[in-house]
Amino acid sequence: MPTIQLLADHLISQIAAGEVVERPGSVVKELIENALDAGAREIAVELEAGGKRRIVVSDDGSGMGRDDALLAFDRHATSKIGSFEDLERVGTLGFRGEALASIAAVARVELLTAASPGDGHRVRIEGGRIRTAEPASRPRGTTVEVASLFFNVPARRKFLKRPQTELRRAVEVVQGYALARPDVRFTLTHEDRLVLEAFATGSRDEPAGGDLRERIAQLFGRELARKLTEIPQGSARSGESLSGFVGSPATTRGRRYFVFVNRRLLRDRAVLAIFYRTVRRTWRGEDFPALFLFLDLPPEDVDVNVHPQKAEVRFRDPGLLGRVEEALYGALEKARGEEPAPLRSPEGAPAAPFAWQGLGGRDTAAGRFPEGGGRFERRGSDEGEWRVRIPGGGEEAGGTAGEPPGRLATAAFAPLERAPVPLSGRSGEARPFRLLGQYKGTLILLEGPDGLYLVDQHVAHERILYEQFRRDLAAEETPSQRLLDPPLLELAAAEAMRLAELAEALDACGFGVQPLSGNDLALTAVPAALTVEEAEKLLQTLASDEEAAEAASDPEALRRHVLDDLAASLGCRSAVKMHHPLRPQEMEALMVELFRAENPYQCPHGRPIVLQMTDADLERRFGRR
Repeated sequence: MPTIQLLADHLISQIAAGEVVERPGSVVKELIENALDAGAREIAVELEAGGKRRIVVSDDGSGMGRDDALLAFDRHATSKIGSFEDLERVGTLGFRGEALASIAAVARVELLTAASPGDGHRVRIEGGRIRTAEPASRPRGTTVEVASLFFNVPARRKFLKRPQTELRRAVEVVQGYALARPDVRFTLTHEDRLVLEAFATGSRDEPAGGDLRERIAQLFGRELARKLTEIPQGSARSGESLSGFVGSPATTRGRRYFVFVNRRLLRDRAVLAIFYRTVRRTWRGEDFPALFLFLDLPPEDVDVNVHPQKAEVRFRDPGLLGRVEEALYGALEKARGEEPAPLRSPEGAPAAPFAWQGLGGRDTAAGRFPEGGGRFERRGSDEGEWRVRIPGGGEEAGGTAGEPPGRLATAAFAPLERAPVPLSGRSGEARPFRLLGQYKGTLILLEGPDGLYLVDQHVAHERILYEQFRRDLAAEETPSQRLLDPPLLELAAAEAMRLAELAEALDACGFGVQPLSGNDLALTAVPAALTVEEAEKLLQTLASDEEAAEAASDPEALRRHVLDDLAASLGCRSAVKMHHPLRPQEMEALMVELFRAENPYQCPHGRPIVLQMTDADLERRFGRR
C-alpha cells in the first residue's frame, strides 16, 4: 500500500470550505458578492440564530438556467474567468468558483433561481450531494437558503460564537457592501426583526461622492456624515481614481476605517499603515478619525488572488501608496480646519537680513539703539558691571547686572517663586523644586537642587486620570451619576448591537445605556469619575472593541477589561494635549497631583513622564568638565 493517498472528493470539499467559510458572516459575504456580480439592485438577507440556524440571501439579479444552477455547485465552476490572462485582470468580486461548492459541502442548501420571470429552477443539496432538482416559479433573480451550517462538521460548529456575536459579524459584512454600492438597496432581518436597511441613493456609475455621503448618513447617522471632508483626487494616473472621506477630530470616537479597492472591502494593512502615519504626521497625535477610502484601479494593476477570502490584495504599482498618502495629507489638513497660507515673495523688495531686536529699553535719543545696534561689554574688573558700546565711539551708560541696558528682550514668562513641589510620590517628602515655566506648550520645566527636570504635560495628566478612573472603577460599587438630559449616541447597526450586548455589564461599571428607535442609544448615567463627553468617547470605543464584546457574558471580566485596558486609553484621550499653553497655577496644580500618584514617573503605556538633566550633564555639555 502506498503511503501517499488521494483524498476523497467530499473530504477535499470540506477542507476547502474551511478556507472560505469560517462563520455565517462568511456565507453572507460570498452570497452578496455573487448577487452583486449578477447585477442585483436589491439584496435582502434573512438570518435566524445569528445565521447559525438559517441564512437566506435573495436578489433581483440575472438569475441562472437549469444547467448553470446544477453546475454552479461544482468546485471551481465559474463564469467569470476562462484563462490565466483573465485571472490577471479580474474585475468581479468573485471569480474562483469555490463559494457555493464550499458552502454546500458543510450545510443544507436550497437554490431557487430564474433567468426570466416564472421560468425558475430549484436545487437542493445536503453535505455536497444533490438531493433534488426541479422546476419552480420565481421572479427574475436568485434566492439561496443555507440551513444548519457545519451540521456535518461538529468540531467547526463548536467554534462559532453566540448568536448575537455572529449576527453582529454578518451585519458588519452587509454594512461594508452597502458602503461599497450606494446604488443597491440592502435589507437585513433577524428572526423577522429589521436590523439594517439602506436605500439606493443614485446610479451605480458613481459609488463615491454625494451618494456615498448619503449612504454613510443612512448607516452611521447624519451627525457623522456632516463631519466628513472629501478626499481630493490628487495626482492620479490614467484609469485610476481615488475618492472618499476623512472625518474631523470629532470623529475619532470608535474605529470606523473602511478601505475599498474596486468596490471590494479589504483589510489592507499597507493602506491603513499609510493612514495612521499620515494622521500622526499631520495631527501630531494618536487619535484617528473616520476613514472611507475608495480606490478604483485598472483590474490588471491589482492582484486579488492572494488571500483565500479575498480580504487582501497586492498593488502592482509601487507608487500608488505615495499618491494615497498625498491625498490623505491634504484631506486631513482640511478636515482639521487648516488651509495653506497664501504666502508670496514680495517683488522688487530688497532682501532684509535677520536682526535681533529686543522688547524694551531706549537709546540715547529716540528710545532705540542707533542703526547697527550696539555691543554688550564688561566695564572694568567688576563682573557685575557692564556697558554698551555704540558703533562710532559712543558709549551708553552702564549699570549692574540686575538692570537692562538699552533695548533688550524681556522674558515671556518670568519664573514665579512657588512652594516646593513634592517629587517623591505618596510619601509626601517635599524637595526644593521651583517651577520655571513651559517649553513650546509641551514640557513643564522644573529647577531642582541637582539639575533641570523636564515633565511631559500630556503623559503626566494621563497618569493622573488613569489612576483616578482605575480607583473609582475598582471600587465595590462604582459611583455613578444620573443624567437629567441624556445625550443620544448615533451608531451603526453593528455598533448599537455591541453596546446592547454590553448593557448589563456596563451597568455594573456605572453606565446607563437605553436603546431607542433605530440604532440610537440614550446615555442615562455615567461613572462619577468621567464627564459626559469622556463617557461618550469610551462607549464609542467599546462599540467597536471586539474583545469587550466577547466579555459581555461576564460582567466582572468586562470590569477588568475596562479597568486594565480602557482606563489607559481614556486617560490618553482626555489628558491635556501637546502644544497647549498652561497658566502658572495650572502647571503647579498638575505637578502637585502628579507627584501624589502611585507611579509619577511612567505613563500607563510605559513612556517616561519625567526626564532629568543633572548639573553635571549641563556642565559637561558646556565644556566645563
